[in-house]
Amino acid sequence: MLSRKFYLSLTLVALLFVFSELVFRLALVFFGYPFLQPASYLEKKYYPYIQPMQQATVERGDNSRNILILGGSVVNTHWSRLEMRLDTLFQKAYPNIKKFNFFNVAMPGHNSRDNVVKYQLLKDQHYDLVIYYEAINENRANNISAQMFYPDYSHIKWYDEINLILLHPEMNITVMPYAVHFLYKSLKDKLRHRNYISNDQVDPNYAGYGKDIKTAASYYDNISAIARLAKEKSDPLLLVRYASYFPTGVKLTGKGTDKKYFTPCYMVSPVTTWGKPENVLKGIQTHNKILEKVHLEQKTYFFDMSAAMPKDSATFCDVCHLSEQGAQRFAKELSGYVVSSGLLR
Repeated sequence: MLSRKFYLSLTLVALLFVFSELVFRLALVFFGYPFLQPASYLEKKYYPYIQPMQQATVERGDNSRNILILGGSVVNTHWSRLEMRLDTLFQKAYPNIKKFNFFNVAMPGHNSRDNVVKYQLLKDQHYDLVIYYEAINENRANNISAQMFYPDYSHIKWYDEINLILLHPEMNITVMPYAVHFLYKSLKDKLRHRNYISNDQVDPNYAGYGKDIKTAASYYDNISAIARLAKEKSDPLLLVRYASYFPTGVKLTGKGTDKKYFTPCYMVSPVTTWGKPENVLKGIQTHNKILEKVHLEQKTYFFDMSAAMPKDSATFCDVCHLSEQGAQRFAKELSGYVVSSGLLR
């Protein structure tokens, strides 16, 4: 009798679990999550260009090279056409290599947190070279008080959502822990009237907090994680010191009058996109030092693009984005280092 009651109870618990799982999955489908593989919502919503690269058949052999580009808008396909420029230069330098396959996941606004997540999502793919170029977008996260700053950048809604998904790798097996966590967190945030800072623009009321480069430790952790994963995968990693142009003796304001100090370009970003000019420069310098530190600790490759790029108005559209002349020079300097270092032999 006891055994029968036990099995009946066990059956009811199992049915309740299955029913609850079904209800939670259907609820998440309403918000756009895939029913069968809800964990893939991370790629679907936040990094939609990653899935084709995860599924791509990466060519192997002496006749091809596979190159991954991590970073922000400066090396994004639509802003710089970096792949096309590098392909032309590499074809001349390596006549015996028939094809260079570029996988560019650099996106406007993305910082080291995004890039470490994207690289982890591509952990099953092997690359002959990984290029990292980004040190300015991090600055947005600094524009908040130290008390409200989170090292994982969850004081920005974008990262708060991403981090919650990453906390639940079991989602494809069961969504209940994630769903309960999501509901609890949403209720808690609402009761506490939690506010997030924007990942697109800086609130002038908070811009003063940007002088404290609170992102330094987070940037170090993220770049170190990229370097460790590259070493684990045997992917040669090239960390590139970030180049910027802050005109000497000029006080930039973020207004239209700043344009006279740069080359007219179709797409530009005022310096206030990242904070106060002096704080943005300080942040870039801080992050560049960390790039070199990780290079020395992890024995990566390292190229000083900041020293290689001319500091003049003909090269830059704003404090970081490159003019056509600047983009050509950038590709030439980068390819020159790759070739001279024998990275793609």
